Amino acid sequence: MKKTRSPWDGQRETLDDLSEAVHYNRWIYSNVERYLGRRVLEVGCGTGNLTGFFARGRKVLAVDIHEGYLRAAKKRWGGEPRISFGRYDLKRGLGDFRAFKPDTLVTVNVLEHIEGDQKFIEAAYGLLPPGGRLLVFVPAFQWLYGSMDKSYGHHRRYTKRTLNQKLSQAGFRVEYCRYLNLLGVFGWWVNGKLLGRKIIPKAQMLLYDRILKYVTPVEKYLPKPLGLSLLSVGVKAPSR
Repeated sequence: MKKTRSPWDGQRETLDDLSEAVHYNRWIYSNVERYLGRRVLEVGCGTGNLTGFFARGRKVLAVDIHEGYLRAAKKRWGGEPRISFGRYDLKRGLGDFRAFKPDTLVTVNVLEHIEGDQKFIEAAYGLLPPGGRLLVFVPAFQWLYGSMDKSYGHHRRYTKRTLNQKLSQAGFRVEYCRYLNLLGVFGWWVNGKLLGRKIIPKAQMLLYDRILKYVTPVEKYLPKPLGLSLLSVGVKAPSR
């Protein structure tokens, strides 16, 4: 009997491939860097592809539900004193992180995996101090939802309206919101909608990573009517 691939299998293979996509990881960090505080809670750290970036001059608590991912992340960053790790099931809420006192909560390609995403956003609002930020990086546009989204265990994709509505409903003021990665839209559509692939081919990903090095300096100045991804930053209003 053929073994069924789980979302964890496909994600782990892609996360391992992404560890070599240095320009892509640096690009994500460049988009969120200005909004990071001094104490960062990274929810869904995976194998640590972005964790080291977040720890540049900051204290980071990186958590994930998958023990295999955490082992890889700890092997990679375990010697960094500014980073600590923990295995955590978000079904327990976020109250256990109060002792860490985060001023920033970051999720990169995580919210789409959470069935009760509104409940998570509301929990983030309750955890953060006044002036604290929730940084949400997610896949954009439901019409791009295809075989790769299913393989990775995505419940949905987002638009500015749907994501910002959730942030506002929880109490956040949306400080920044923009579609990103216009170049990636065509590749995701071809692979996930036209060809029905389960994961992003590694060779294609690394080729894209090399191209990204030259595209991003120009893309940041262009209007973004659409993109493969969406970044939204919510701020918790200061206490009066």
